[in-house]
Amino acid sequence: MQSRAAETASTTGSSMAKLARPRGRGKAQDPKKLTQCEIVRSALEKEIFAGSLAPATPLDEDAIAKRFAVSRTPVREALLQLIEAGLVEKPSRQRAVVAPLDVRRLIQMFETLSELEAICARLATRRITPQERETLAAIQRASDAALATGDADEFGRQGIRFHVAVWRATHNDVLFETTRNLAVRLNPYRMFQLRSKGRQEANNDDHKLLLGLMDAGNADEAYTLMRGHVTVQGDVLAEYISCAPRPVLQAQGEYA
Repeated sequence: MQSRAAETASTTGSSMAKLARPRGRGKAQDPKKLTQCEIVRSALEKEIFAGSLAPATPLDEDAIAKRFAVSRTPVREALLQLIEAGLVEKPSRQRAVVAPLDVRRLIQMFETLSELEAICARLATRRITPQERETLAAIQRASDAALATGDADEFGRQGIRFHVAVWRATHNDVLFETTRNLAVRLNPYRMFQLRSKGRQEANNDDHKLLLGLMDAGNADEAYTLMRGHVTVQGDVLAEYISCAPRPVLQAQGEYA
């Protein structure tokens, strides 16, 4: 059974997935098979996004096919899409796994994401529509309520929705897709930070401040705030690395 975190991330995961789907070429696929492929891909993506499928988790095609009551063909298609998105990797002649990260790559990815999200905040401040502004305000009210009641799952879900709404307000599909694909891979690590003492309150304060800057049209200040908001604090990252299972993080890696 999926965790509540996986369920609450479903709306966000499915909506963001639409912009990240690879474009098909050549012969059209059978609609039924396409539907099965999308169901499998979306479900696995949501679980990766929510952190219930951790990095390095094996993805057995037969088990997945049995779980969704489909043949292996749509499962293979779904895994290929996830591989293309960078969420899954399949070494030669080995089973597919949720893409693992090494420490160096993890830090580089957070560094990149902080810049991408900062750019999103700057562009969104300049381009956000009144309806999008009200959507952000509504999300923030929901975050305040979740924090007040101590509902950590709902607070995490609303935090994801807040960031997605900022990305959408850039009105730049390429930036949205690039930011979203990287954020999906880093979400388990970001969710870990929210479990640290005081992080939920600090996170919520940042979102409220960012909303105020966007309302005031302060694009450069919004950029600076979002960049700092996303940047991983060294002590929190070190705590995650020290607590993570060995298969999740590797000490070294080779890069092209």
